[in-house]
Amino acid sequence: MRNQVKSILLISMFSSSLLSTRAFAQADFGVHSHLAGQTYEDDKIRVAAPPDWTVTVDNGTTTGGRQLTYNKGATLRHGRYILTLCTSCGQASGIRGGRFSEIAGMVQPWYRDEAPALPCGDPKISKATSTLDRIDFWYTRNAAHPSNMANGDCHEPKTTATVWYGSYFAKHCTESIAAVECGGFFIVNTTPPITDGDLNEMVFALTYNTMDPNELPRRDDPELTKVLAEANAIIASIHYQK
Repeated sequence: MRNQVKSILLISMFSSSLLSTRAFAQADFGVHSHLAGQTYEDDKIRVAAPPDWTVTVDNGTTTGGRQLTYNKGATLRHGRYILTLCTSCGQASGIRGGRFSEIAGMVQPWYRDEAPALPCGDPKISKATSTLDRIDFWYTRNAAHPSNMANGDCHEPKTTATVWYGSYFAKHCTESIAAVECGGFFIVNTTPPITDGDLNEMVFALTYNTMDPNELPRRDDPELTKVLAEANAIIASIHYQK
């Protein structure tokens, strides 16, 4: 009887250890996501999608011999517009703020990752929230220089009108946080107290569901103007978990 009790205790201890290991592995690879109606929540954020937007959990898969599927964050859609809230996205370049190539697929999916891997278009920075800026890219093809659809990193559209080339959100730089991560492609440490070196990185980005820049909305598109404003409101409504 005593040996049976010992066996049960050992099995219980092993099971607890295994569950703990699994939980730790999940935390390493992603976030724990929950979707209830229009409200998305994970370990880092909680946000409600507007009625005319859809929201789903975004998943990723690890590389290597043993592939694991994990939760990366949320994807919000309005028509062909896609707002990505990647709460489990971290930069691997080791460069302060990361490289654009690491978030290009969430901003400019038609972009080709080739050196120097810079974003396409002219950036315009505007204030999105009290702590975050929105960086919009506007692309205007120069008619004097024919586009090369096969080799051009930016995959120029045929029109010479200015088109929207995607947006991303970055921590607003102020004198009080000049010494910490701000202005980079990855958002770091969004909740007080603000500290340097926090690896709790995220990416918030807005793009258009196409691989053809000829389908991108133009600068004066009223729906684009509406979506940019609504994206700001969604980002501003995010509750960051403590």
